[in-house]
Amino acid sequence: MRAIVQRETGSPDVLRLEELPDPQPGEHDLLVRVHATSVNPVDVKGRKNQGLRQFPIVLGFDVSGVVVGLGAKVAGFRVGDEVYAALNLFRHGANAELVAVDSRSAAHKPRSVDHATAAVVPLVTVTAWAALHDRARVQPGQAVLIHAGAGGVGHIGVQLAKLFGCRVITTASRDESIEFCRALGADQVINYRTEDFAKRVLELTNGEGVPAILDFVGGETLAKSVDCLATGGQLVTILGADTGGAGQKLLFKGATVHYEFMGIPTWRNVRQEFHAGILRNAADLIDRGLLRPHVFRKLPLAQVGEGHLLQETGHVTGKISIVVRE
Repeated sequence: MRAIVQRETGSPDVLRLEELPDPQPGEHDLLVRVHATSVNPVDVKGRKNQGLRQFPIVLGFDVSGVVVGLGAKVAGFRVGDEVYAALNLFRHGANAELVAVDSRSAAHKPRSVDHATAAVVPLVTVTAWAALHDRARVQPGQAVLIHAGAGGVGHIGVQLAKLFGCRVITTASRDESIEFCRALGADQVINYRTEDFAKRVLELTNGEGVPAILDFVGGETLAKSVDCLATGGQLVTILGADTGGAGQKLLFKGATVHYEFMGIPTWRNVRQEFHAGILRNAADLIDRGLLRPHVFRKLPLAQVGEGHLLQETGHVTGKISIVVRE
């Protein structure tokens, strides 16, 4: 099979089109002919930092495609099914013509969208859903602050929070990103370059702060978010950052910090069905026109490196889709 292979860390130039042996599915795996994948920040990080993976590496941790083979213990899928999934971050990804997917974490793709659109959904939707419901445990009517609402995880998170009946406050900076967030349904969009977002959140909540914050930025943004967190609030981050010495503030607010890493079920071999349940719900929402994943750009497999460069600009609204098979 053709695949984009990485044999060293570095710039996008390390991503090279090569021939690799076809993957052999394990007992729980689907062998999927890849129609599309996407670019996520984790791909860029993986290109720059080998981490726990062994070379050669194939990135691309979303997939939408067609089942062409089944492991011995697969249930609920047949050859020919159209499926989508967020892949194991520590196995070969979908920047390839074929990929092995743990069937327990996969779902049938939304019927109403093409593979290029379905492929931008899994990783960010699992992340946003888990952050909102498993970690922050948001309730209808609550205010929630979602940082980077125009980004991959953010643009899904804004929509899911609104669908659940939350008041959504989000942050953005460029005019097009601000308008994009408004079109998604955000109630208030704060330009974090021209306003102090913590001060503005407090103004919008009569000084009480928000009971739930989803941080998809990290660094100073995470630390400063503590200032606009309500008493007893939940702060969720998907990054390995700390709160910048804000422990005492958190203590006096009785607040909790959660770290959400969507890769755990498929990596640690626990609760893989958690992913599948979210993706089934997401497919239903998409097919009903209630959840609208946004494809910023479509690129062919050979131009994955260009997708990485675009992702690194920080000017991507929604997601970049990589089309492997038309």
